[in-house]
Amino acid sequence: MMPSFSLCLPLVLLLALDTAGCSGLVAGPEHASVTPVPASRDSAYVRARRALQGESFTLDVIDSAGGVLTGTRWPSGTAQQGTSSACHVSVALRIQGGESHAEVNTTSRWVAPGSMSQKAPEVCEEERLQVLERTAQVLVPPAAP
Repeated sequence: MMPSFSLCLPLVLLLALDTAGCSGLVAGPEHASVTPVPASRDSAYVRARRALQGESFTLDVIDSAGGVLTGTRWPSGTAQQGTSSACHVSVALRIQGGESHAEVNTTSRWVAPGSMSQKAPEVCEEERLQVLERTAQVLVPPAAP
């Protein structure tokens, strides 16, 4: 089931720019996933926000009451074309749950400069997956030995 928030403003704007053909950007497909978190909804929200901030995301929507976070990790000004550091990664998170268990519904996609159209599907998709993997490690830390 796709979350109703999947068409959040940043993703819609990026898609609109890409389909307009005037932005010079290419976008990957939107992906959805669910991560169960063995903690309260509030704790899962704090972990999710910490994870995105740790990945240097610019947060566009911060709604703790609604359990919604959306953001984009922008490339640095010195990012070399053709590398993963030139990829934008956009995410929308919706955190739901109760006192002892939560779920983080994630919708994500990558966006890259048009000059990377040949490399972007591989390079940016790998970067998107690595960002989500690191985020999941903050949401559900490995058990202590």
